[in-house]
Amino acid sequence: MAAMASAASMLILIACTPLSAGLSDFARGFAEGLPAPIARLVAFVGFVVLVVLLWELASLPAVIYLAIRVDRAYGRSVPSFETVLAGQAQATAIAVPAALIAGGTVLAAANLIGGWWWWTVAGPLLAIALAGALRLTPLALALVAGIGPLKRPDLQARLAEMARRVRVPVTRIDEWMIQTGPMALVTGAGPTRRVLLSSEMARNWTDDEILVVVAHELGHDVHGDLWRSLALDAVILWTGLLAADIVVSHVAGMLRVTGPADLAALPAIALVAGAIWAAATPLRHAQSRRHERRADAFALGLTGAVDAFDSAIRRLSISSLAEERPSLLTLWLYHRHPSVGERLALADSYRAGKL
Repeated sequence: MAAMASAASMLILIACTPLSAGLSDFARGFAEGLPAPIARLVAFVGFVVLVVLLWELASLPAVIYLAIRVDRAYGRSVPSFETVLAGQAQATAIAVPAALIAGGTVLAAANLIGGWWWWTVAGPLLAIALAGALRLTPLALALVAGIGPLKRPDLQARLAEMARRVRVPVTRIDEWMIQTGPMALVTGAGPTRRVLLSSEMARNWTDDEILVVVAHELGHDVHGDLWRSLALDAVILWTGLLAADIVVSHVAGMLRVTGPADLAALPAIALVAGAIWAAATPLRHAQSRRHERRADAFALGLTGAVDAFDSAIRRLSISSLAEERPSLLTLWLYHRHPSVGERLALADSYRAGKL
């Protein structure tokens, strides 16, 4: 919350003061003398990079506090200051292309289509980009962090057979060389789809625990949860961009912009659309929890490994410091998964033959 509040404060400062116009003028001046198409591109990239850097710098104090003070309080290993900065640099490296794609989509729609209905095109395009990022970003991170063959042939054979049974084609099952705790992903699409197991999980978890976790992830593919999330995200983005168009059009003079097609209007559009996106958090998380409940039931039905499911949920909750029974407000605002208590109760129901 502290990181979000500090970054949002910086975005408000940029969007609601002459700072946005000043940064835009600076970026255009940097591209001065270049051919017009190249100058516009350079100005756009420079402007977005400056805004993202200010955003990340604003959230850095909260990130440092979380990584050093909170980890120490809960008995975790405390990273060095250099490690925290390196992690923030990696986050910035991911945020910059994401912001370029989002900003470029909005500007292209506003300039090419114009009128009040540019957001009807930008909304679904951004939703598709978001879905693609959810699919492909883990794969890109895996390539950066390093991947290697899973050195457990029996487990690899069981995972491959399980994927064949549910008709989810998986080309590879690899170990993901990251040190962020236990994690499993089914990522990519078509010929790039693979199962990734973090080093901790691949080396320290039992076969049955890994099997039930991967079965859960396969359940999302089987039920098409990505597409359901995409549809809801598109509606929310439509709403956010419509609100941004209305707001920016009414306060264009105050912001020193000509309208949504103006480069300097991007922070204001991001601010309004981001506020709508944040306000819709309980709705998005409710949909996600519904998907996760169904994936849990799918994993239990596919593997029958109730004890391994119990063990896996408890180990994951300990690793992430999750509350077993969070308050309703905490659940709405932060939990994309059902609570630990609810997931364990689901396993008890399956054990008792009630599912």
